[in-house]
Amino acid sequence: MEHATNEKISEALKLLEEAAKLKKDELRTVLSDKYTQLKNLIVEDECSLMKSLATTKDHALEALNHAREVSVEKARELAHDANKHVHSNP
Repeated sequence: MEHATNEKISEALKLLEEAAKLKKDELRTVLSDKYTQLKNLIVEDECSLMKSLATTKDHALEALNHAREVSVEKARELAHDANKHVHSNP
C-alpha cells in the first residue's frame, strides 16, 4: 500500500514537472494563488490567536488587580484588629 502511495506521489511530481516545462507562467500563477490563500489563512489564524492572547492578558490583569485590592483590604482589617487588640490589652 505504501509502495502504491509513493508511486502515485512520484507520478504526480512527474506530471507537475512536465506542466512546469510547458506552462511556466500559468503554473506560477496557480501556485502563487494557492500560496496566497495559505498565507491569508495563516495570517487570519495568527490574528485570532493574538486577540485571544490579548483577552487572556486582560483577564489576568483584572484578576491580579482584584487580588491586590482584596489583599490590601484584608491587611488593613488585620492591622486594625491588631491595633484594637493591643490598645485593649496593653
